[in-house]
Amino acid sequence: MLTALVTSAVLVGAVVVGDTAVTPAAVAAPQWPVPQPFPVTDDPPETLPDLPPGSEYVALGDSYSAGYGLGHPTGLPVRACAQSGEDYPHRIAARFGLDLTDVSCAGATSEDVRDGTQFRGAPPQIEALSASTRLVTLTIGGNDADLFGTAASCLALSASGPVFSGQNAPSCRSTLVADGLDTLGVKIQSRVALGIAETLADVRAAAPNARVVLLGYPAIFPDEAHTPSSGCFRPAVDLGTLAGRFPEDTYPFTDTDVRWLHGVQEQLDEVGRDAARAAGVTFLDVFAATQAHSACARRGSYVEGISLDSLGGLRRIDLKPGALHPDRAGVRFLTESTADLLRREFG
Repeated sequence: MLTALVTSAVLVGAVVVGDTAVTPAAVAAPQWPVPQPFPVTDDPPETLPDLPPGSEYVALGDSYSAGYGLGHPTGLPVRACAQSGEDYPHRIAARFGLDLTDVSCAGATSEDVRDGTQFRGAPPQIEALSASTRLVTLTIGGNDADLFGTAASCLALSASGPVFSGQNAPSCRSTLVADGLDTLGVKIQSRVALGIAETLADVRAAAPNARVVLLGYPAIFPDEAHTPSSGCFRPAVDLGTLAGRFPEDTYPFTDTDVRWLHGVQEQLDEVGRDAARAAGVTFLDVFAATQAHSACARRGSYVEGISLDSLGGLRRIDLKPGALHPDRAGVRFLTESTADLLRREFG
């Protein structure tokens, strides 16, 4: 069963797709904007003096922008992107009456934003930008680092291990840090940092009259101050699993990996901030403000925990959509944080 979990459940920037990584039937998207569940009206609840209603707003990025795991799928830019009409870009557009084009897509890398065709019918996201674009928001870099895929492979049987994969390794850290060299950290400081920097430069060039906002990622793994003395571990499997039932909203990570993955996420936040500063782009840091609301938190979390699902008996076990992604409270937080920033930038 544990082997089946590792081999058949694949988290692609936050899309669990079983044995295949694409949806072959993906087709070109309908026109924007999608009016539900947050319609843009001629009389929005709030306006910004320097970003009037009808201003062109383009949302780029990965699953943290796309609202992966939430309801009201838009089918945009293609169905395989798992974009939700409840994502923060739709909420921001409705709040300020902006003309939204949302091309965010779960699983997107910086290359998919710049010049990649992530799914058939979904051109590079940057093609949605023009000289008339006034606002651009995005989250990017997590899939370049494979942070989410790494986290999905770190599910453990207890707070002290072993992890499901890795030949009974006591933790993921034990397999990815050798002789003091953190392979994931090295990737973030090099390839990921370069990818974010190139993406921001290309976005600015494609939308020369826009304010560009790079959002950081909310805390998935808490810092020491917000880690309970008893630890975070909540098992993803129990006796009910033998009957095909799994616990909901679990946190099956060893104490070692919670500390290590928090540090990895901290590095990702830092390289995003540095790239934004170098590109002259606004960085919205939500990492520090969400430490008390990670998926570890039993109450008030902004990020979904791990829930497993079994299809066709226990031969195939997958992560339920939305695992380790913002829940509705988290999306509301991202919306309010972005709205506060826009009031400062355009008020």
